[in-house]
Amino acid sequence: MSKQTMAGFAALALLTFLFLWEQVQATQLGYEVGKAQKTLRSQTQTNAHLRFELARLNAPERLAKEAEERLQMAPPDPERQIFLGKALSAEGGRLDGLSFLFRQ
Repeated sequence: MSKQTMAGFAALALLTFLFLWEQVQATQLGYEVGKAQKTLRSQTQTNAHLRFELARLNAPERLAKEAEERLQMAPPDPERQIFLGKALSAEGGRLDGLSFLFRQ
């Protein structure tokens, strides 16, 4: 065999190797992309579930029920309620310590 034939076979072998290496890399990247898409779907589903759970836990009705049952809390008596807008206007718009909390 001549040197040209040997160089041709070597070039063909190198090109074949590079082609196969590229195919293996493309296949591997395809698997990684598929895995990343599966992870994204799973995390998106988990995120949606957690947002739903957060909305459920922050629902005013549930919080009121928890306050009454677990913490034995009740709504304040109307005569004990103090509205800051009225307290401020009665004090001339100033807050001097805690004096605005006490009715005279």
